[in-house]
Amino acid sequence: MKALRHISILLALMILFTGVVFAGGGQQAPAPAEPGQVTVRFLVPQWASTRDARIERQVAFQSVIDSFHAANPNIRLQEVVSTASSYDVDVANQINNGTVEVVWINNPFYPTLQQDGKFVNVEPFLSEADKADFFPWTFEALKSVNGELGGLWHNTDVRLFFYRTDLMPTAPKTYEELITMTRQIKNSNPEMAAPFFASLGHTDAITHVWGNFEALGGRPFDDNGKPVVLDGQNRQYWERIFRTFKEMMDAGLIPESAAVAREAGVVPLLLSGQVASFIANSNYGVREIVAKLPAEEAALWQAANVPGYQGTAGGRSVSGGWVFSARKMDDPVLQEAAVKFVLHATSFMAQRNVNKAGGWTPTRTSVFQDDPFYQGDRFMVAADEALATATVRPLNVMSPIMASAIADALSQYLSGSATLAQALDRANTIIQQEFSNL
Repeated sequence: MKALRHISILLALMILFTGVVFAGGGQQAPAPAEPGQVTVRFLVPQWASTRDARIERQVAFQSVIDSFHAANPNIRLQEVVSTASSYDVDVANQINNGTVEVVWINNPFYPTLQQDGKFVNVEPFLSEADKADFFPWTFEALKSVNGELGGLWHNTDVRLFFYRTDLMPTAPKTYEELITMTRQIKNSNPEMAAPFFASLGHTDAITHVWGNFEALGGRPFDDNGKPVVLDGQNRQYWERIFRTFKEMMDAGLIPESAAVAREAGVVPLLLSGQVASFIANSNYGVREIVAKLPAEEAALWQAANVPGYQGTAGGRSVSGGWVFSARKMDDPVLQEAAVKFVLHATSFMAQRNVNKAGGWTPTRTSVFQDDPFYQGDRFMVAADEALATATVRPLNVMSPIMASAIADALSQYLSGSATLAQALDRANTIIQQEFSNL
C-alpha cells in the first residue's frame, strides 16, 4: 500500500504539472497542440507559478490554467517558469525574442518595454464593467508611459504602519506624533530593541518614503521629463525626510541595523517581541503576524496608513504590484489568444484565488466587496483604506535609478559615512549622469 501511494502521488504530480517548462533565458518552443489549437506561452517567476514550494500557490495558479482551458478549448497554455538570475532581464529577452506571448511583469520594469510599444493595448478588449471594476490608478499608471493600456494590474501591495495596540493604542498620523509615542515606549520599555523599525538602507525604503515626498509637494520630473527630484524645493523635502529618520536613530528609537536592512529585517524583532511598530508590505499582516505569532500575541497587532508630516493632508503610501501583459505579434489569432489569457488571469476569480494564496492585495474593487476574507481581515481592510490615497512611483525608466541613488544616500547619511549634503549631492550626480546616458 505504501509503494502504491507513492506511485499515485508521483502520477498526480506529473499530471498536475504537464505543460510546465523551465526557462533560464533560452528559447522555448511551443508545446505540441491538437489540430485547431494555438499555444500561448506565459512567463512567470517560480514563486508565482505551479512550481512554487507552497501548496496553496500551486493550487491557485493551476486553477487559473484549468479554468482557462475549460473556457477556451481551442487554446493551450504553456507555463514557462523562469530560472534566470535576473527575472527582469529574462522578461526582456523573452519578449524581444518572441519566445513567450504573455509575461507577468513587475510594474517598475513595465515602462522599459512599453515605451518601445512591445505590448498589446488591451483596453479595447475590456467591457465597461471591467473598466469600472479595476482601481482607476492602475489604468492611469499603465497608460502614463505611451497612452496605451499595455497590460492589466493583477495584484498590488501598499506599505502599512503596523503597531502593537498594548503599547500604542492608536496609530500616529504624523512622524512628529510617532517620535513622541516611540520615546514614551522606549522610556517605559528600555529593554525593547526597536520602538519602531523601517528599512532605511535599501530601495525597500523608497517604497514607504516616496509617497510622503509627493505629499509634501515633491515633483520628480520637470515638464520636459528631466529628473529634478533632488533640485530646489524637492531637495528640501528629502532633507526633511532624512533628518526625521536620523533624529529617530540617534535617539535609539530605530535600531542602527535599519540603515542597511531590507524590509524583512523586522521579522526577527517581530518574532522575539522586540518591536512595537514598523512599516512593511501590507502582506506582512497575513504572512508574518497571523501566520507566525501565537494567536493572543497576533491579536495585539493592528495596521493603518503610514504616518505623514505636519502640514500635509496625511500620510501617503506607495502602491506596488505585478502586471500581466501580452506582446504584440503578427499572428492575429495568437495575439487574440494571448489577450484572452491576460483578461482571464486578472478576472475576479483569478484575482480572488491567487491573491489569497499569495497574501497579496487584489486590484478589483469587486474582490474587496464580495469576498468575506477581504471584507473581514483587518489588515486587508487597512490596505484597502491606504490604497485610497496611495500613489504609484512614476512608470519611467529613471524611477529605479532614482530609487537606488536616494536609498544609498539615506543609508550613507544614517550610517555616518557622509553628511546630508554629501549624500544628496552624490545621489544627484548619479541620477543626472544616468539620465544623460539614456
